[in-house]
Amino acid sequence: MDAIISVRGLTHVYSPNTPFEQVAIKDINLDIYKGEIIGVIGHTGSGKSTLISHLNGLIKPAAGTVTFNGENIWKSKEFTHSIRFKVGLVFQYPEYQLFEETVYRDIAFGPTNMGLKEDEIRGRVADAIRFVGLKPDILEKSPFSLSGGQKRRVAIAGVIAMMPDVLILDEPTAGLDPRGRADIINHVKAYNKSTGLSVVLVTHNMEDIAQTVDRIIVLKKGEIMMTGGTSEVFSRGKELEAAGLAVPQITQVANRLFDAGLNISTSVYTVEQLKNELLSLGGARK
Repeated sequence: MDAIISVRGLTHVYSPNTPFEQVAIKDINLDIYKGEIIGVIGHTGSGKSTLISHLNGLIKPAAGTVTFNGENIWKSKEFTHSIRFKVGLVFQYPEYQLFEETVYRDIAFGPTNMGLKEDEIRGRVADAIRFVGLKPDILEKSPFSLSGGQKRRVAIAGVIAMMPDVLILDEPTAGLDPRGRADIINHVKAYNKSTGLSVVLVTHNMEDIAQTVDRIIVLKKGEIMMTGGTSEVFSRGKELEAAGLAVPQITQVANRLFDAGLNISTSVYTVEQLKNELLSLGGARK
């Protein structure tokens, strides 16, 4: 399968040739495939935000390449500009970027800049609102009158309305209560399933990662520390903790049970998986 986004030898240096020079990411290689949900995790300062800012051309590499469907995203100014509609990036706390008088106009801002006709813009706004779980009557309200969770969903809808091939979410549940976090994650999964488009989820919340992604990339000091399927990565809990990261609470429970002498897998990361492990022990005793 061909990757929709390929990164090869990607390196970025802030303030080069000055006393403040800092290598933010170094020699990153990764592929993103159509339809998958990838989780990107790492301690603060590991390079997560720098990495994703390269994926839609917000930052130009110091070295290495980023390609979209096999084409270098920096091959021309026009192509780089077009990539920002094809690879949609939702920054952390995107609700602070809302600025229009109505929710409709905020969500329609991206499609309008794409030069679409009004009928298509209306359709995209309606679809985007549905994807994020908001009702149409919210469209004529001021975005500043909404709750924090509603603002977050409106901001995400503004990117979804551009119908990007890849949706990148930087800490989409930061600062939300448990219900708000669950709503965002459920809508992200539903969006991925119904559209078949790719999602990149950057988060510190291991429960969000455990519930959502197919594959995880772990960054440490600007380099890829490990990558693999969700169960594979979480089975290496000791290495993650050494890198300043946690594992899901269910995985922590499984590790403690294993250390206490129970013969169960330490790669579990959902309640259902742990339940099945414990039930299998009961069956073994019988």
